[in-house]
Amino acid sequence: MAIVVFTAVKLPARYLWLLPAVALLMILYRGYGHSRALPAQVLLPLSGRVIGIDPGHGGYDPGAKRGGVQEKDVVLEISLFLREYLQQGGAWVVMTRDRDTDLLEIMAGPKKRLDMQNRLQIVEEAGVELLVSIHTNSINSSRWRGAQVFYQEGHEEGKLLAAAIQDELRRVLKNTDRLAKGGNFFMLRESSMTGALVEVGFLSNPDEARLLTAPEYQKKIAWAIYLGIIKYLTS
Repeated sequence: MAIVVFTAVKLPARYLWLLPAVALLMILYRGYGHSRALPAQVLLPLSGRVIGIDPGHGGYDPGAKRGGVQEKDVVLEISLFLREYLQQGGAWVVMTRDRDTDLLEIMAGPKKRLDMQNRLQIVEEAGVELLVSIHTNSINSSRWRGAQVFYQEGHEEGKLLAAAIQDELRRVLKNTDRLAKGGNFFMLRESSMTGALVEVGFLSNPDEARLLTAPEYQKKIAWAIYLGIIKYLTS
């Protein structure tokens, strides 16, 4: 005879959004019984989802640079960690680049626009339903720091996605109180899918620049983005 022990646990408010998923898991578990395995889509929160990652810059375009640290390198490392988390969660992940390269096929014409158009073509043809573009911030002053997520002004779903990721960045990193913010961005404006642009921190701030080159901190950023994506998709 099986003995079932119930334990009362007070769940912190920040985790309440997980309750519907937990309840569904319990219902399905009871429905399938102890002798049958749960279907993969129950165990993998992103099963069947097609998610795009766009690591900014690359190749000829280093992005922001400070003291030998280049934006294109930082965002690629974070993107690769994020891809790993997303794949472990069951998602099919499409990256616009997975190495130090640009997306130019010809050298004539405005390089940056051609690069972004080719990135856009990759995610559109792959049927991506949710896109995260990853960048670093940099300004003339070394005062400012903190990760911040942006959305295309007027896109309500993008705003919700950005807010969910920003919430997790604040909770996981514990070093920023920034809020998601609207703006105008080519990849988000021209794409057909829901998207957000994550500025993972300021290379112009020496302390944050050091953090952004540390693999453990890069993993924390990727983990926060991953949790934000799940939060958006399950809310």
